[in-house]
Amino acid sequence: MYCPRITKPQANDNRPQAKPKPKLESNQRPTTYYSGSDPRLEQLVVYRSLLEHLLDQKIHYDRERELEEQRLERFRREGLNERSLMVQERVLKKTQAMLPGIVFKMRNEVDRLQRLLETDQQQLRQLDLELFDQCQQLVSASKQSLDHQL
Repeated sequence: MYCPRITKPQANDNRPQAKPKPKLESNQRPTTYYSGSDPRLEQLVVYRSLLEHLLDQKIHYDRERELEEQRLERFRREGLNERSLMVQERVLKKTQAMLPGIVFKMRNEVDRLQRLLETDQQQLRQLDLELFDQCQQLVSASKQSLDHQL
C-alpha cells in the first residue's frame, strides 16, 4: 500500500524504485561534451547548435512559403471558390509571418558566433580545429541564406 508520508518501500509495494541522483558539489557543473575543457568551446557548441536550428527553421519556412504560393496559384488557375482562396491566402500569410522573427534571431546569432570566432580565433583553432571549421562553414551558409532572403 502506498502512503506519501512513508519514505521506505512497504513489503507489498511492487513499484520500481527510483535510483538516487548523484549529488553535485556546489562548485561542480553537470558534465557536457567538452567537460573540463575551455568554456569557450562549450560556448561555441551552444552557438553552433542554436544557429543550426535557426538555419533549419529558415530553410523549412522558405520551402513552406514557396509551396503555399504554388498552391495558391494552382487554386487560382483551377478557379476554386472565393472561400478556398481566402483560406489559402491566410495560410500563406501565416507562413510568411514566421520568417521575420527567424531572420532577426538568425542575424543576431550569426553576429554573436562571428564575434566569438574572430576574437579568439587562434586559441579556438588550437583547441578544436574541426569544431572551428564547422562553425566557419555554418556562418558562411547562414550569411548566404540571409542574403538569399533579401
